[in-house]
Amino acid sequence: MKKTELLGFPVSFTLLFALFYGLAFFTADLDWTWARILIGLVTVGSVTIAWSLINKVSIARSLREVGFGIPHWRVVGVAVLLSVSMLVFFPMYSSLANVRLSLQSNWPWILVGLISGIGIAEETLFRGFVFNFLRRTRTFWQAATLSMLLFAAMHLLLLLWLPLPVALAAILLAILAAYPSAYLFESANRTIWPCAILHTTALATNLFEIPADQVVSLSLAWIGVVALGMLLVVVAGKWILNESSFNRIGESKHT
Repeated sequence: MKKTELLGFPVSFTLLFALFYGLAFFTADLDWTWARILIGLVTVGSVTIAWSLINKVSIARSLREVGFGIPHWRVVGVAVLLSVSMLVFFPMYSSLANVRLSLQSNWPWILVGLISGIGIAEETLFRGFVFNFLRRTRTFWQAATLSMLLFAAMHLLLLLWLPLPVALAAILLAILAAYPSAYLFESANRTIWPCAILHTTALATNLFEIPADQVVSLSLAWIGVVALGMLLVVVAGKWILNESSFNRIGESKHT
């Protein structure tokens, strides 16, 4: 790998991360979903341009290489199946805890924001850009661990606005989820789609009106469900990707 590429990666990531969080700050007065749509578009666009400049490839090729190619549909199916299974948690919790959980009146619009500004945006940055770049000269586990450190560091910001137990659990979940997410990215023909599906599902609590006295307990229980779901990704992966490839080092291959 050329020295210009090695230098370009940390500089690009720093700028991309600053742009990602800077937009969240400067769009605070906008409608939440419109702000997330803007963040998603700008993140995908800036990551695509950065990858193009670092690797000296066309914008079209860069967009494919950061995760917007054609996925392995079997992997997408696994992500959808796991997501549906995980969402059963909400009616079960409502029944067992005798708590009424109703969807927000504008939940479809909130979902659009979750998909674009978090599911797609964060997966493009951390899997399509960070993990994908590191993977070219490292084994799967080395690249996943390094990208996990950055992903977990970003989630430390949750300590600023979430209840402490929920924030700590969410940070631990980010550490755990980094590996299955990288696994999905690699086994899905290096595309972000299955990662974005599960990432969006992990944010499903935002779609519900949760009684104030249930926020912490429900959130912790849901984080446990998501953690289990992410672990099941690896189990399902035995039928998707040959694990011996995890230790192979080489340039990313995109089709």
